[in-house]
Amino acid sequence: MKKTLLAVALIGASTTAFADSWIYGGATVGQSNYKGESSASYNVHVGTGILPIIGVEAGYTKHGDFDLGAGSDTSLSSLYLALKPSIDVGPLHIYAKGGLQSWKSEVDGSKTDDGVDIMYGIGAEYSVMGPFTVGASYNNYTIDNDEVDSFSLSATFHFL
Repeated sequence: MKKTLLAVALIGASTTAFADSWIYGGATVGQSNYKGESSASYNVHVGTGILPIIGVEAGYTKHGDFDLGAGSDTSLSSLYLALKPSIDVGPLHIYAKGGLQSWKSEVDGSKTDDGVDIMYGIGAEYSVMGPFTVGASYNNYTIDNDEVDSFSLSATFHFL
C-alpha cells in the first residue's frame, strides 16, 4: 500500500514537469516583422530535455513573404538549433533559447541569398491537459545584419 501511494504521489508531482520531457514536438503560428513589413509565420520544432533545467531544440521557421518594394516578394525561412534553459512554476513552463540558424532568402521564387547567424527567444507554456501545453513566444532571428522579430502562439506535445 505504501508503494502504491508513493507511486501515485510521484506521478502527480511529475505532471507539472512534462515541459522538461525527454522528447517533445510542437508547432507555432504568428506574425513576423522584417524591414518594417509584416507577414504570417509558422514554425515546427522538436526537442529534448537533457537536464531538468536545460534542453536542446531544433526547428524550421517560415518567416513569411514580405513585399519590400519594386514589385517583388521576399520569402524568408530558417532552420535552427538552440539551447533552451527553462524553469517550471507549477503548470507554467518559462524558457529562453539561443543558438544558430541557417537562413535562406528567396525573391520571387528564386534563391538569392543564404547564411548562418544567431537566433534567440523567450516564451512561456501552460500545461492544459496532461502532456499537452499551449503558450506564447517571442523570437528574434538575425538575417544578413537585419532582424526578423516573430510573435507566436504555440501548441506542444511532450512524449516522454
